[in-house]
Amino acid sequence: MAADLHLIGISHPKRLIGMEPYQMYEALCTATGKKQDACVIDVFMSAVHFMEGGEPLPWWSFAQGRHSGKQ
Repeated sequence: MAADLHLIGISHPKRLIGMEPYQMYEALCTATGKKQDACVIDVFMSAVHFMEGGEPLPWWSFAQGRHSGKQ
């Protein structure tokens, strides 16, 4: 994931603050030239959530929100 984040211009965790996980996902798909697994969105959601002051949660805890349109 660190390499993927670097690929989309995230060189430091603090740069995640204010980022939009769905836009990050689309940027990664564009940068790699292929559709990434949708779970990558959950990883991005978890990382942004934590860097914005949320409690540390595993990426899979965000999957339900992604499926229901919440988060």
